[in-house]
Amino acid sequence: MTEPHPATGTAGWPTLIAALAATALATAAGLVMFSAFMYYDDEGYVLMSLRSFAEHGGLYRDVFSQYGPFPYVLHAALHKLGVPFTHAAGRLLTLAAWSGAAILAAALVRHATRSLPATLASLAATFAYLWIMASEPSHPGGLITLITAIMAAAGYWLLARGRVAGWAILTGAAVASLVLTKINVGGLAGLSAAAWMLLHARNPTIRRWAPGLLIAGMVALPLALMRPLLETGWVQTYALIFGLSGISIVLAVRPAGTPRVGRQAVSWGVGAGAAIAALVVGTTLARGTTLAELIHGILIRPLQQPTSFSLRYLWPPGTIVAAFGSLLLCVTCSVFRHRGSRTADRLVAGLRLAAGVGVATAMIQFPALSPDRLLFGYGAPALWLFLWPLPSETPPLVSARAWVGLLLLGQFLHAFPVAGSQIAWGTFLILPLAAIGTIQAAQWFAGRDSSPVPWHLPFAALNVGLVLVTLWLGFGLTQVAARYREGSDLDLRGAGPLRLPSDSVALYRILSLNAEAHGAILFSEPGMFSFNLWSNVRTPTLGNVTHWFSLLNRSEQQRIIDVLEAEPRACVIVQRTHIEFLRQRGFAPAGALHDYIASHFSPVFSLDGFEFCVRNGREVSPLMLGAMRIQRDDVAAPGQANTRLELRALLPPGRTVARIEVLSVPGSSGEALVLDEANARVEATPTDFAGRPVAAPQNLPWPLRLDGPATLHVHFDRHAGPRPIAGALITFRGPEGEEVALARLKQEP
Repeated sequence: MTEPHPATGTAGWPTLIAALAATALATAAGLVMFSAFMYYDDEGYVLMSLRSFAEHGGLYRDVFSQYGPFPYVLHAALHKLGVPFTHAAGRLLTLAAWSGAAILAAALVRHATRSLPATLASLAATFAYLWIMASEPSHPGGLITLITAIMAAAGYWLLARGRVAGWAILTGAAVASLVLTKINVGGLAGLSAAAWMLLHARNPTIRRWAPGLLIAGMVALPLALMRPLLETGWVQTYALIFGLSGISIVLAVRPAGTPRVGRQAVSWGVGAGAAIAALVVGTTLARGTTLAELIHGILIRPLQQPTSFSLRYLWPPGTIVAAFGSLLLCVTCSVFRHRGSRTADRLVAGLRLAAGVGVATAMIQFPALSPDRLLFGYGAPALWLFLWPLPSETPPLVSARAWVGLLLLGQFLHAFPVAGSQIAWGTFLILPLAAIGTIQAAQWFAGRDSSPVPWHLPFAALNVGLVLVTLWLGFGLTQVAARYREGSDLDLRGAGPLRLPSDSVALYRILSLNAEAHGAILFSEPGMFSFNLWSNVRTPTLGNVTHWFSLLNRSEQQRIIDVLEAEPRACVIVQRTHIEFLRQRGFAPAGALHDYIASHFSPVFSLDGFEFCVRNGREVSPLMLGAMRIQRDDVAAPGQANTRLELRALLPPGRTVARIEVLSVPGSSGEALVLDEANARVEATPTDFAGRPVAAPQNLPWPLRLDGPATLHVHFDRHAGPRPIAGALITFRGPEGEEVALARLKQEP
C-alpha cells in the first residue's frame, strides 16, 4: 500500500463536506454541553481552583489541586487575555477541546486512507464517543484529550513523511504538558514514545533487544501502577488484559521496526519537553509555590489517589478469554509470518474487517448506551490487528500507525483508579485506528490480483455502511442535543446559555439565592463550588476540592473549621444523595471537618437530596420556597378560599406576573394548578432579606409586581384544581406566558 496521494483538484468537495459535517456535529455538541450539570460538580471545583491560582497564586500551598500546574498556568494566561472563570467560558473551552479532538481524529483517518466515508464515520464516532465531555466541563480531561489527539494526528503526519525530528519535538513538548497536567497520563504517553523509539532505534543492538524489553515492561507496568489496589478483582483483570494486549502489540509491530531514531531526535524531544517544563514550573514557582510543594502536588498526592478514591469498572463477560485467545492468535500469525506464509496476512485482514464491524456495532448503541465502556472492555485485545503490517504497506506508514497504537495502549491505563469519564478520554483513539485498519484491509483485499472475489462490491458496501454509521451517530447526538429545547435557562451568574430541566433550575436558583441572602461564607459537602460562583459568596479558604474529606489533611480541614466557627452567617450545602453514593462504595465522608459540620449546622430546608444548613439555633426564612397552608373544610364556606400558598418571593425588577402555575410532579407534563386573577387573591408583606417585615401587608392587584423581597399569601379554593405535592415546581408567568421566575414547594428537612 503506497503513501496517500497529494490532494487533487477534486479534493475540495470532500473537504467541504467534512467541514459542513464537523460544523453540524459541533453545533449539536454545543447544545449537549449547555444542557447538563452534574451534581457531583467537579466543574465548580476546577473553576474555583483555576480562579484562585490566577488571583492569588500559591498552588499546592493555599490552592488545592489534584492536577499538575500546566492547566493552571494555561488558564491564567487565557484569563490575562480576557477569558473569565465562568461556567459559560469553561464550557466553551471544553467544547473546543471536544471538537478539536474529533476533527483531529477525522484528519488522521483522512490522511491515512483518503476515504471520505471513513473520515466522516470517524468524525461522528469521536464526537459521540466523547459525549461525556458535557458532564466534565473545565476538567483537565478535556485538555488531556486534545493534547493526545494532537500527538496522534500530527505525529502520524510527521512520521509518515519521515520527519522524525519534528515528531520528537512535538512528542517531547506534549509529554511534558501531560506530565504537568496529570502525571500518570503524561508518564504513560512518555513510555509509549520510548517504546516506539526503542523499536525504531538506529542502533541495531537496541532494536534487537527492544521487543523482549517491551514485553517484560508490558507485564510489569500495570503491576507497578496498580499495586495499591491489586488485591481487588477488577484491577487484577485490568492488569492481566493490559499485559496480554501489550504482548500482542509488540509481536505485531516488531518486524516493522526500522532504523529511524538516533541520538539527535532524542535530544530534540528531551529539549522540547524541558522547555515546556521550565516555562510551567518557573511560572508556578514565581507565583508562590515552593519546590517541595510542587513535588508534593505533582507526584506525592497523585500516588495517594488510589487509596483516597477509586471507581471500579465492571468487565463485560469473556474479556479474559478474549485477551488470551487474541494473544494465541497473534502468536500463531507471527509463526506463519516468520515462515514466509501469507496465510497470516489474509487472516489478519479478515479479522480486521470483523473487528471494524464490532467497533461500529458498539458505536451504534449510542445514545441508548455509552459505547466507550464496551470498547474499553473488548478493544485492547483486538488492537494488534489494526497495527499488523500488511504486504505492500510502506515502512513510514506502518511505523506511523504503530505510534498511534502504542500511544493508545498507554492511555488505556488512564482509567485507573477511577474508571469514569477517564475511559472515554483514554481510549477514543481506537476509533480512527479501527477506521484506518478496516479501510486498509478492504483496500488490500481489493488490490490482490489473485483474489477470486470481486472486491469492488464489498468495498462499496463498506462505504455505504460507513455513511450509515455517520448518519446514525449524527442523529443520535442530535437527539441528545434536543434536550436543550426543554426546561429553563439557569440564569445564574456566569452560567451563560446553560439550560436545564425547570425543577433543577429552580433548585439551583433557590440554593444560590439563599446562600447570597443568608451567607457570608458558603461551604458544601461534598464540595460543590458552583454555588459559590453563582452566589458570589466566598469559600472559607482556597483549599477547595470535591472530596475534601479524603483529600485535605487535618490541618487543612482545621483551617476551614476555624473560619466557619468565626463567621455567624456561615452556610453549608449538603448533598445527601452523593454522600450515600460514596457510602455505598466504602468512601463515606469522615474526619474533623465532617464531624464539625454535622454537630454545628442544621438544615433549614431539604430539596431533592440537597440540604441548606445554617448554624444551630439560627433562624432563617428561605426565599422562593413555598408551603401550602390548608384551612379546614368545616371552617371555609364552599367555593371560597380555603387554602393559601405562602412564599417568600424575590422577583426580577420591573417584571409582572399574570399567573402562577404549580406543577404537581416536577418535570412532568401533567396538569398544573393555575392561580390568576380569576381564582386567587394575593396578599403581600414587604420584607428585608432576612425575612423581617418592613411594611404593612397589602392586597396586590393582578398582574403582580414586586419591587423587593416580600412574603406572598396566595388565597384560593383547593377543590377547584389539581392538588400539588411536596417539592412541586412553581412557575411565575408574565402576560405573554413567558417565564418570570421559578420556585418550589417545600419538602421535609
